[in-house]
Amino acid sequence: MRKSVRKPCMAMLLAGTLLFAGEAVAQPAAQLAALDFALPPIETARIPGPDFSVMTYNVKGLPWPIAKGRADALERIADRLAAMREGGVQPAVVLLQEAFRSEAKAIGDRAGYRYQTGGAKARRVASPVSRRAPLRRRAASPQLDSGLVVMSDFPILGISSAAFPNGACAGMDCFAAKGVVLVTLAVPGKGRVEIATTHLNSKGASWAPEKETERAYREQVDFLVDFLRSNRNPAIPLILAGDFNLGDREERLAILPPALTKLNGGQAPSEALRGCIDAESMFDAHSDDAQWVLERARDMQYVLPGDRRTLAAIAARIPFGTESGGEPLSDHFGYMIDYRLTAPSSQLASQDEKPEIVPISKVSSVSVSIPHASPLSMVHAEEQGEIRAN
Repeated sequence: MRKSVRKPCMAMLLAGTLLFAGEAVAQPAAQLAALDFALPPIETARIPGPDFSVMTYNVKGLPWPIAKGRADALERIADRLAAMREGGVQPAVVLLQEAFRSEAKAIGDRAGYRYQTGGAKARRVASPVSRRAPLRRRAASPQLDSGLVVMSDFPILGISSAAFPNGACAGMDCFAAKGVVLVTLAVPGKGRVEIATTHLNSKGASWAPEKETERAYREQVDFLVDFLRSNRNPAIPLILAGDFNLGDREERLAILPPALTKLNGGQAPSEALRGCIDAESMFDAHSDDAQWVLERARDMQYVLPGDRRTLAAIAARIPFGTESGGEPLSDHFGYMIDYRLTAPSSQLASQDEKPEIVPISKVSSVSVSIPHASPLSMVHAEEQGEIRAN
């Protein structure tokens, strides 16, 4: 009896061993499938991609004779953006500063951006006020527009814009109607976001005394914060990006960061590029280009959360930095941040967060564009008095 019992057991054991061995050789995926009990499935471990991206870039589109030979560089910027679009990696939103020249204003059309707008023209009268600072108000009025341009793949639902008030400038900066542009965008399938861009008074480049530039900087920051507080929708997140001319300057560090903290309800807004570099969510986070942008502290993207939704900066890239075999295309670098819209809960955007047309009474001007042929399609309600589609 013992032999008759052992033989079947040994036979079954041998057969089972051969069976499992055969399974392992013939179907290696079976062993991997067993790991699903220990590891999360691929679907649940997958990290969601970005909802949209934003690039800020001071393109140095200054007119002659302030800057010479800029046409070629500006056209190359447009062509690179067009090539990025062809490859499907273009930033969804581009914010330009110093886009004064016609070649700079044509970047959006050349790069294929359907929706575009810019800052409102200034209506201020200026006169010289100081012999010690003759450049402060040499011109009767600004000779240039704001130089701010917003280009978007998403519909622009509304735009508010303003020039800095009379006297809130110093030196050469007074020749341009610098200010702020705030747009509301409809991100397909996600809801609304607000994006603002600005260009604050320079210091050394303005050729004005230090006290004058500090005064102008403080007045511009105060105006910027008041403008955003009055015009933004606190329910949805805001990206504030542009050329802040901050630098490692004690007097300016005592002005801008505290003002933005106050605007953000007592909490410092996150700085998207710095956050990506600190989290090493940037392929070249330790590159010379990334460190240069960070240490120079001129070009920033600040994120202010909304009451219902916020934004997470998940990746950063510098498509316009050091050029191989040549000079950079501008004296600034253009970098882009990938953003993901998030909510305090898992609930999807509510009905009042879905895209809707902003009433004209709530904005300075509204732009709703379709593919256009003009160098830059802009609609200013301050001048037109109505919403128009090109």
